[in-house]
Amino acid sequence: MSYPKIPQRFGDGPLPGGSWVAEEKVHGAQLVLLSDGRTTRAASRRGPLDEDQLETFFGAVRLWPVLATAAAAVARAAGQDVTLYGELAGGGYPHPRTPPVQNITPVQTGVWYSPDLVWLAFDGAVSTPSGPHWMSRAELADLLAAVGLECVPLVAQGPRQKLRELPVDFPTLVPGRFGLPELPGNRAEGYVLKPAGPWNTSERGPRPVLKVKHPDFAEDARYNGARPFVPPPGGVTGVPAWLLSAAVERLTPPRVDAARSKLGPSADPAALAAEVVTDLLADLADDLGGLPEPDRQRLTTTLTPAARNLATLHGS
Repeated sequence: MSYPKIPQRFGDGPLPGGSWVAEEKVHGAQLVLLSDGRTTRAASRRGPLDEDQLETFFGAVRLWPVLATAAAAVARAAGQDVTLYGELAGGGYPHPRTPPVQNITPVQTGVWYSPDLVWLAFDGAVSTPSGPHWMSRAELADLLAAVGLECVPLVAQGPRQKLRELPVDFPTLVPGRFGLPELPGNRAEGYVLKPAGPWNTSERGPRPVLKVKHPDFAEDARYNGARPFVPPPGGVTGVPAWLLSAAVERLTPPRVDAARSKLGPSADPAALAAEVVTDLLADLADDLGGLPEPDRQRLTTTLTPAARNLATLHGS
């Protein structure tokens, strides 16, 4: 389900009252997560991303284990298939106290969010036969917080008329989320206005959404410095994208249950995660007829944060 194009002016029809939100418009690349609670697929604005495309999509495969397992947990909590729309951003933070992350380049330039890649959700929906049902900002934020993910920053909430008076020139709120030191002149791209509550398109028609961009973004070359991402030899994670994808598909709640049955109900998430990854890689090696030790070690490093998150979520 592609995200509707956001206009820079409202149409001529009547607009709903009530509470609206202004959310920071993050300067990155749209990365969509689609999950049925068991598996998760990725898509860009142009369409689905396979394993190799996920590698070349600014190195997003680096975040894939955590994103895939978290999105599946959101779908299970929602009780239905979900589509999570987010912005992949970061990859550079030119501050002397923040060392660069190896093998990563900025998704976009001009606004700096984090030395590493980050994914921030800006919308969420469940599909219905007659169109998407958009989640409220509060529901989306709660679902994501429960699985360790975040929304784009909330700039303000209130009546639409008051939000239209917000200044378009303001510092980005994203680095503060990660405890990063401030950068002079690190201005946000702008903000997006939309109703704060849920929106069922089958009952109410298309949801009104408006973007308000800083005028410099249309004229200043600093904000258009992204380059095609070329993965380093051996891939972003050090293992082939297909191999990582095959491993992530095995990060499931039943595998956590199996690990807990071995270690006991009081096992802590770190121990559970280690057992989950060990069992997963043994299973993967059996299917592949072996797994070289370097690949095993790199997969362990890459999968462990997602396994720990899954063990925590599935134990709560």
